[in-house]
Amino acid sequence: MNWQEGASVQGVTSQPDPCITQKGSILRFAVLTLLFVTVPGGAVALALLEDRPFGIQFSSMVMYSAAVALYTFSRNRNGNQPFLLSCPAVRSQLPRLIRRHLGFLAVLFIVQTEALRLRTSLPTNWITPRGKDSSPFAISLGVFCLVLGIVQILTNRSLLDRRPPFGARAPRQVIGEKSLFHSNPLPQPRPACQAQ
Repeated sequence: MNWQEGASVQGVTSQPDPCITQKGSILRFAVLTLLFVTVPGGAVALALLEDRPFGIQFSSMVMYSAAVALYTFSRNRNGNQPFLLSCPAVRSQLPRLIRRHLGFLAVLFIVQTEALRLRTSLPTNWITPRGKDSSPFAISLGVFCLVLGIVQILTNRSLLDRRPPFGARAPRQVIGEKSLFHSNPLPQPRPACQAQ
């Protein structure tokens, strides 16, 4: 079952899932457009702030954040499910997504800072651009940022895909003799000799 079928074939409720069937809004369009424009805008900031302390890290963190948010929540070309921020199931995951994003930004900042610090000890053929091409160092740093972003986007989307379907109750988790959702003890199974 794909996400489009999930809107009407859920088995738990006859109501359509508002997280899937909700029509797009002008606000959502504006936010996604702003994120889309921020990525090339960050490239301009990268060129302008390249010689400033932490300018490369700051501008790449802006571009990285915009790209991750855009590709995590939008539909994309291959028909992935869009995740609406107004959906309660998505909103419940936002604190976790933000904490994870801050962790990924910390990794990005630390790796870029260390790489730029170690750049002076690299051989000149690694830091010197060849013709119109970038230097192997810049290409390597860009590939690292791209791979890190892809990993975060895919893990974000898999986290959001695991949300329970609309109208479904979360499964009960049993700890010891009590359920997490009920204060009554769970019924104990009868021994085989009393099961008549």
